[in-house]
Amino acid sequence: MSAPTKQEMLDNVEAAINARMTGGAVQSYSIGGRNLQYITLTELIKLRDSLRQEIVAGGSGSRTSYARFDNPV
Repeated sequence: MSAPTKQEMLDNVEAAINARMTGGAVQSYSIGGRNLQYITLTELIKLRDSLRQEIVAGGSGSRTSYARFDNPV
């Protein structure tokens, strides 16, 4: 199994945010004296924003809009 792409990670983070916002996921729970806490909504949003920035900056292999002009010799 290969590592997920940044876009796949972003899709998963957005799905987690949507699930949390619509009540389809919990932030923490306890079973048999053991506690489990998932990433907070605030952290999910920060992660989403970071992944979006990386994708826009070309971190997903996309082209960037950059030109360089040098003075001819």
